[in-house]
Amino acid sequence: MTKMWIWLLVVLVFACQSASCENVVTLRLDDETAENGFRMGDGKGHSVIFETPSKDWTLSKVSVFGKLEPNRTSEIFVLEIWDEDLNVISKVTDRADSFFDEEFGWALVDVPDVQVSGLFLVSLYEFGGIYVGTDIGLASGRSLISARNPNRILEWNLGRYQQNETDWMIRATGRSPSPEVVSLKVLSEVATPDSPATIELDVRDPDQNLKSATLYLADNDSREVVWSDVRDLEGGEAKVQFSWRGTLFQVSGGEDPVAPVLVSESVSISEKFRPLLGRSSACVLFLDSKEPQVPAFTYFGDDGKLNGLIDVYGQVHYFSRDVVNATSPDTDYMEYLAKNITVVKDKSAIILYKMTIPSDPGILSSGYHQPIVLSRSPLFNYRVDLEEIEAEAGDYLLIIVVEDRAYNAVKFFPSTKVRIS
Repeated sequence: MTKMWIWLLVVLVFACQSASCENVVTLRLDDETAENGFRMGDGKGHSVIFETPSKDWTLSKVSVFGKLEPNRTSEIFVLEIWDEDLNVISKVTDRADSFFDEEFGWALVDVPDVQVSGLFLVSLYEFGGIYVGTDIGLASGRSLISARNPNRILEWNLGRYQQNETDWMIRATGRSPSPEVVSLKVLSEVATPDSPATIELDVRDPDQNLKSATLYLADNDSREVVWSDVRDLEGGEAKVQFSWRGTLFQVSGGEDPVAPVLVSESVSISEKFRPLLGRSSACVLFLDSKEPQVPAFTYFGDDGKLNGLIDVYGQVHYFSRDVVNATSPDTDYMEYLAKNITVVKDKSAIILYKMTIPSDPGILSSGYHQPIVLSRSPLFNYRVDLEEIEAEAGDYLLIIVVEDRAYNAVKFFPSTKVRIS
């Protein structure tokens, strides 16, 4: 089977709090909404191709969004796990009415634990007894029609259901070893611009696929996160040092400044453009009342000016004159604005995220700041500015999140606090 790539959504359904455990991760293709349902029958099956987030990933459960066919011809379904070469590596046979009923809902099927690497398939044979939920829209191309004995992929021929617009609502849940924090030391507890607080972190990962470590600092009273810093990691062991100068970021551009804003260094931006696009912050972009909202990123320069708006799908909605001049000096910026900028003056807005720590210490909760309407000219960067200011005096909680490339995310909450005098 040819290796294919995928628009793959990942759900973290369990957050590990100890220093050693395994996270459960659910892989899915659907957007959680079933526009319809499809009953296969005739020996055909619904198959979905998944790709493991790490080597030797242990698959343990499969979820199917479906309902019973009232006049079904079979009471039995077969669920098979196939490897990349279409060999059966795990199998469940059971009664449909033990998992499904007359209304659509998620059926969770335990499968014998099996280690999978790379591509694998989940194949459901319901013999005309179950309607499987279908997500209609932009699809992954990884929902297939299959048959058994011999195992094979069949030609897609479902009339008005086009393969590039159809995803079966079938999900795969599994686990792999999580990262571990070997040691965490607060080397300096007092934060000032001249003498930052310093935190040292030593981490390891049993299956050698570390991805990142992120430090969050939250106000002890309001429990709002005021600062974050991320370090990219790789391999199985890493030592990381964070520092905090006792500052936070705010964004002006509306009636009142928005703060605190969580800002990251734009590591994917080339060195040449770091002065213009070196800092980024996640947001929700509203183009106008007729367009759906889209998750996006704001990009700021060293001078704090808003120089870019790019959504998570890669579409550029705004580049400043400085960015266009740097990338294409011969381009007339007014002509560029007319042809490329999707932002609508006085109607488009950005809504920046904020984070808090609820009473449950194992959770980081996200919310939204007030909208910033882009009501001024793009010639002047919409007069949206990023500024670093001093945080208020008081105690600040530490939160460390370590992630690996298998989507395991482990949170640690040290008892030591950082202080601004």
